[in-house]
Amino acid sequence: MPARENAPFHGLLVPGLHGSDPDHWQQRWQSHLPWLHSLTLPDWQSTELAFWLDGLDLAANALSSPFVLIAHGFGCVAAAHWATTRPRRVAGLLLVAPALPETSPRRLPAPLTVPARLVASTSDPWMSLDEARRLARDWGCAFRNGGDLGHINSASGIGEWRQGFDDLRWLLSQRASRGTALTG
Repeated sequence: MPARENAPFHGLLVPGLHGSDPDHWQQRWQSHLPWLHSLTLPDWQSTELAFWLDGLDLAANALSSPFVLIAHGFGCVAAAHWATTRPRRVAGLLLVAPALPETSPRRLPAPLTVPARLVASTSDPWMSLDEARRLARDWGCAFRNGGDLGHINSASGIGEWRQGFDDLRWLLSQRASRGTALTG
């Protein structure tokens, strides 16, 4: 990953439950990429979707449109739901290792209308690869099998997770190929 890559747009990191610790790839990306911002919530333990959507509204108000959502775990659910109701604000979604608590809705209010990729692991304790593949299909996302990476977090020992950065580049190329510039 380049030490200081600049971009003419913004990205919003959406951590999963409990937030992201300093060794998580999301935090590492944010330390290298000044155009990335992170969602902050007063309670990272809540699985109340409306609470997360309100947090995304607040974070999005501080960013230029359109921007990219880069979500992990339960943050994938919140980001996908938020994007379906505000598609003009979202340039694309990178959804990594989604985790759906029993109370989480699996269906989106509407299909995703922006480029999206879902990356899952063969050894994620929160969602099987087959379930992740079905979720990607149902949500209208491109799918990538990330291999044996657990929950694709700091416990996976992946550091900056360069393959994930390749997924982000892919996502940005999809947006560019549609002829829609990202500005910010």
